[in-house]
Amino acid sequence: MQIVDALDEDDLLRYWGLSYGTVLGATVAAMFPDRMDKLVLDGCLNPRDYYAGNDLEEATDSDSVLDGFFAGCIAHPEACVLAQDAATAEELKAKFYRLLFKLKYEPIVAGSGESALIFNYVTVKSAVQYAMYGPTSWPLLATGLHGLMTGNETAILALAPLLNIQQETIFPNEGPEAIYGIRASDASLRSTNLTSLFPLLEQFYAKSQLMGDIVSAPALAYAQWPFKAKGAYTGNFQAKTKNPLLFVGNDFDIVTPLVSARNASAGFEGSVVLQHGGYGHTSSAQPSLCTVKAIRAYFVNGTLPAPGTRCEPSYELFSNITLEQALADIASQLE
Repeated sequence: MQIVDALDEDDLLRYWGLSYGTVLGATVAAMFPDRMDKLVLDGCLNPRDYYAGNDLEEATDSDSVLDGFFAGCIAHPEACVLAQDAATAEELKAKFYRLLFKLKYEPIVAGSGESALIFNYVTVKSAVQYAMYGPTSWPLLATGLHGLMTGNETAILALAPLLNIQQETIFPNEGPEAIYGIRASDASLRSTNLTSLFPLLEQFYAKSQLMGDIVSAPALAYAQWPFKAKGAYTGNFQAKTKNPLLFVGNDFDIVTPLVSARNASAGFEGSVVLQHGGYGHTSSAQPSLCTVKAIRAYFVNGTLPAPGTRCEPSYELFSNITLEQALADIASQLE
């Protein structure tokens, strides 16, 4: 809000928050409800669970996203080479998890020399998780998984861009360690006894076959974090804002499920949840002209979509269109 003050305009905040940015948006709206102009929170975390440090909601739809990947592959065999490896989505899913289990004990090395890469349970699962953030990555993921299933080294190396290998950064506080520093300092979860966390970890594992072990790992870091953020928010998320907020939630989001958007919206009087029927993380992952028009109408003239409004993506899965092309196409239709 100091930035809003420095602008010396109307003292009102206009903000579009994505993912972690939705926690920031919900927090500032709860703290300064009378200074909210237009706030869009897209790809919502549950702010209460975020500050508690035990966000079980996060993985609610994770397995459904992966199911959509397999179903989309079978439905579009011309664009998904992985469809050669099974007749049904369920068969593909079973083969994938058998492969993943095998890689725990028999990792595969592809490439040579310093460029060689190890594909094991951790790296492949991480690549799959990374790809689930955006359907435009799915043809690449399908090629890599097909390579692992058939032993095709060239196809296996298609996974390399999805391994999310950390590059050197300009500033020392960039990267995943910064995320732990921020989220752990905000979280109230603390424990010095690992066994006391077992019930929570078991809930994470039961929540999602794909993401259970991935989303449970941060809880172990939060529990051991030695200090709390000095300015950590400890209030509630019940407020009547000067202008109502717009929440946007995907039907199939790998880490910010639709239920979190609805739970966050429930505390802000007059707010509306726009349901985006797409896959990936936030509404831009599988773009929709309908969603973009609704957000524009809200920012330009304050018009909220009617409660229960649902927008469908403008592009099918495995359509072989890049995200940049899709967004440029939608922008051209707005002119």
